[in-house]
Amino acid sequence: MSGIWGWFGGGGSQRTNNAPKNAILGLRAQLDMLQKREAHLTNQISEQDAIARKNVNTNKNGSLNHSRAPACRCLPRPRDAD
Repeated sequence: MSGIWGWFGGGGSQRTNNAPKNAILGLRAQLDMLQKREAHLTNQISEQDAIARKNVNTNKNGSLNHSRAPACRCLPRPRDAD
């Protein structure tokens, strides 16, 4: 009998009951993805920092290039002050 009410617009209550639940689940998944991305970028920054610190005494140009290079392609490259 409940299937008939769906034809006349009465079946929408089930969808609205699940909407907040689905929104919360979607936001949790998005938060988890952003936290993983943050950890990945932090790791890349620390690796690049370690390379630049290692080269600071022996190869100043290499150290400078590593400090200017972005950690990954998803971040914009910093512009030099002219």
